[in-house]
Amino acid sequence: MSSGRIQVRNDWILQEHDRNQSFFQQNQEEFDKAIKVLSWNKWLLSALGLWPRNPNSIIFIVNFGYFVYNMMCEYLDLFLFIDNLEHVIENLTENMAFTQILVRMAMLKRYNRQLGEVINEVFKDYDAKTYRNPEESQVFLDYMNKAKLFVKLLCAFVTMTATSYYAKPITSPPPPPENEGIDSAVNATMPFLLPYRFHIFHKVDDFRTYAITYASQFPFVFVSGLGQTAADCLMVTLVFHVSGRLSVLAMRISSVKTNVDNCRAELGEIIIEHNRLLKMGQNIEEAFSETLLAHLVGATALVCILGYQLLVNYAKGQSADLATFFVFIFLVFLVLYAHCVVGESLITESNKVCEAYYDCLWYEMTPETARVIILCMARSQKPLGLTAGKFGSFCLSTLTDVVKTAMAYLSVLRSFLLE
Repeated sequence: MSSGRIQVRNDWILQEHDRNQSFFQQNQEEFDKAIKVLSWNKWLLSALGLWPRNPNSIIFIVNFGYFVYNMMCEYLDLFLFIDNLEHVIENLTENMAFTQILVRMAMLKRYNRQLGEVINEVFKDYDAKTYRNPEESQVFLDYMNKAKLFVKLLCAFVTMTATSYYAKPITSPPPPPENEGIDSAVNATMPFLLPYRFHIFHKVDDFRTYAITYASQFPFVFVSGLGQTAADCLMVTLVFHVSGRLSVLAMRISSVKTNVDNCRAELGEIIIEHNRLLKMGQNIEEAFSETLLAHLVGATALVCILGYQLLVNYAKGQSADLATFFVFIFLVFLVLYAHCVVGESLITESNKVCEAYYDCLWYEMTPETARVIILCMARSQKPLGLTAGKFGSFCLSTLTDVVKTAMAYLSVLRSFLLE
């Protein structure tokens, strides 16, 4: 009788082993697809020389130096025309966006080693054997699918915005003056307008000079686009990764066994994993804190300024400019929404870990183990999150705060339009 029970138990163990092996093999294919989001991040960051696992200082210096030079020209243009409201508004439309990109690139360089440590930890989590059941792997893969969707959307809209803005002088030239003569009106139909408000140190008074100057600003489309997408895609990918792993951790805490031997072993693994995720989350928060502060200020200003530009162009009947600014403002909201969503997910999953410690059967464990659980509860009271320069956290309420503030400023600017 005893030997029969042992045989049945052995058969059950073998069946479970075969079932787990089949699960791991099938699931590994899904993880191989999910890890592509990291290869996309690698391509974007490598183009700037900022991929943490293989940085290239020469590529970064060329890109960053070119970007800084053009930004200095833009700041100079703002200073020279500071008394012209319309010119200032047009300058700030792109100035605020490019300043955010400048901060993104600088912070990626400053925290390159720290982000490299996080990425090294991230690669360890794409092995199906680290997940105990289909529920755990599916929770994590859902988060990474969200990251892949955001990367695709951001790359598409940055491409649309950058190219349409660069081509704006050609696709939507300004109308000729109404009170000028015929010759002046004809000449005004072919103005030497450039895509960006960079101060030019030479005269652009013939088509050859204009074409060369226009073409010289074309690389800025790629550098600014890469600077925008690389930082935002990396942050969203890493935060969603940590959020997915925190969700898996909460599931494991809730299902921890209460018998002495298994409880100690499981709890030890849980504490090690929790500490690893806390360190990853803190490194991400520190690396992107200044970037998020610049984005919070810049997004508020951009929503206000772009709203003003839409009103002005609608009043003038310039439909081509309206399309450009609609894409631009949609991109601003997309990035802002993504930052708020990932910040909210990090807070939510951290709170789930805290609740899981309370929900587990700690009262059935030994006193020594229960005391360890109490320490884990105390540590999990402070959730992970994203902060804007340590001044405030990024969450869904941040989105509404930015919109309300921007609309208040827009009402002031709109009074100038009505005068």
